[in-house]
Amino acid sequence: MKRALSILALALTLVCAPSANASYDPLASGSTRIVLDRGFVGLLRSHGVGISAIAPAKLTGRVAILPVIGGEMDPTRGTGTVEHEGALLFTSAHRNVRFRALTVKAKKTPLLAKVGGTQLKVARAGRIASKREGFGEGFSATGLMLTQKVATRLDKKLGLGRLLREGQPFGSLTSKTRPATVELAPVGSSVLTPDPAFMAKLDSLFVAVNPIHPAQGLRGVYSFPITIGGAISPDASSGTLKGAGDLEFLQLGAGQVFWHELWLDLSGHSTSAELDVEPTPAFPGKIGRFGVFDLGPVTTADDPGARTISLTAPVAITAEVAATFNQAFASGKPPVFNPGDPLGTIAFTATGH
Repeated sequence: MKRALSILALALTLVCAPSANASYDPLASGSTRIVLDRGFVGLLRSHGVGISAIAPAKLTGRVAILPVIGGEMDPTRGTGTVEHEGALLFTSAHRNVRFRALTVKAKKTPLLAKVGGTQLKVARAGRIASKREGFGEGFSATGLMLTQKVATRLDKKLGLGRLLREGQPFGSLTSKTRPATVELAPVGSSVLTPDPAFMAKLDSLFVAVNPIHPAQGLRGVYSFPITIGGAISPDASSGTLKGAGDLEFLQLGAGQVFWHELWLDLSGHSTSAELDVEPTPAFPGKIGRFGVFDLGPVTTADDPGARTISLTAPVAITAEVAATFNQAFASGKPPVFNPGDPLGTIAFTATGH
């Protein structure tokens, strides 16, 4: 009896266990190639129906190319949605039907379109496949066959009687997409190498710099593990990289400044942290997320095969940091720290999921 109950409990656990969340990357560009079935095209032409494309889609012979303008894909699972601009136009003697807002879903019924005012499933596939292509995703569907609703809609709108049917061969499609941003795996670290002049100013005020776990480092190099929740573009021009760990600036008997969780905002060319200035009430305590240093000209590199993105940039302290350090460590003296003072360099190599 006990064994039976254990087996039942295990089965219920497996059934009720939540599945891992999908990680979708927003799409920035790419294209979908639709190859219309020769018999389908020939049948329509024999009944006076022409097929054309509405820009920016293009149609050459039986091959339509549609630019990708949006959607999202999970490259680890090969699932998602691809959105396009342009349309396909079917024209008979006095009527026409547009397939617009064409959408590809990585499913057995992969092709959808707005026909009139209704979104319809256009075709189901005999076979679908997906594969990773660098930072992007490749999805293909072969053996496409018309759905009943689309066959009926084309027959009715084009005045074809009952020419088309469910299961009518339609063709095949291939989508190749590139993401706007790539979700980052918790691999690697961002590394801050302080400028000697900045460290000399701290030394003159007897301020120690201490990394707090999981940040690591000795004088001269401090590393902050890349954590989950960040996403950046393959060219490192946008997105946010999130780092774990803290940096403490400590002057014994006086001020203590913490930078909690450094986040690199690549669009804004800045890095922020949760700022905490102690002890209170002499100092304000936790004052929220502020910019702590700005990024100068960046040098970037990407490796689509390894799905890695690298960046190196000089950094300079912000006005907030200059004011905070002067207040905490140099009270009653002429300003020691100034906005724009070189802080050092920041570098990272991040890995897409």
